[in-house]
This record gives sequence, C-alpha cells and structure tokens, in this order.
Amino acid sequence: MTAIVAKITPQGVLVPRPLLTDWGDGQEVEIERRARSVVIKPRSHRGRSTHARIVDEMRAAGLVESVPWTPPPAVSAQERARLAAKLGQGQPLSAVILADRAERA
Repeated sequence: MTAIVAKITPQGVLVPRPLLTDWGDGQEVEIERRARSVVIKPRSHRGRSTHARIVDEMRAAGLVESVPWTPPPAVSAQERARLAAKLGQGQPLSAVILADRAERA
C-alpha cells in the first residue's frame, strides 16, 4: 500500500482527486480508522449501480414487490403481417378521434 499525504481540514480529510477517479464516484468511499492509520477505500458495493441498490433497499422495506409474469408468446413475422392486415381495416385512429370530436362540437 502506498502512503498518501492527505490534509486534515475543518471539512474533513482532503485526498488528491486523481486517487479517487479510478473508483468512479468520488462520494462513494469508506473511511476506516485503524490504530496507526486511516484507510480510505471505495465502497464495497461499488460494482452495483445506484438504481439496483435503491431497488434492493425499497424491496427490503416492503415498498417494492417482485411480481412474476410470463412473457407473451413469440409471434412470427407472418402472423404479425396477417394480424396487421386484419386489424388495419378502416381509417387511422387519429382520423376516428378527430371525427368523434367534430361530432361533439
């Protein structure tokens, strides 16, 4: 381990920023006080995204629930084309909506 000269100020311990850039977010560090030293290191959960951590914390608090669902069955390109031809009869939806609004006015 390399010894780093850090400055202690009223705001806390100041560490040169280049040392923190390899860790990503400079706010995500742990400071560990030992008998003869202070160890500053990246947080242990730094590999996980902030979003994943927030969702895990919300799940633990009972605010988020995982709902199992089965994905819809795969539809072939031919079936999609057949359904599009069948369901695509008539006017576009926007024209239907405009006609409906015109009738109400």
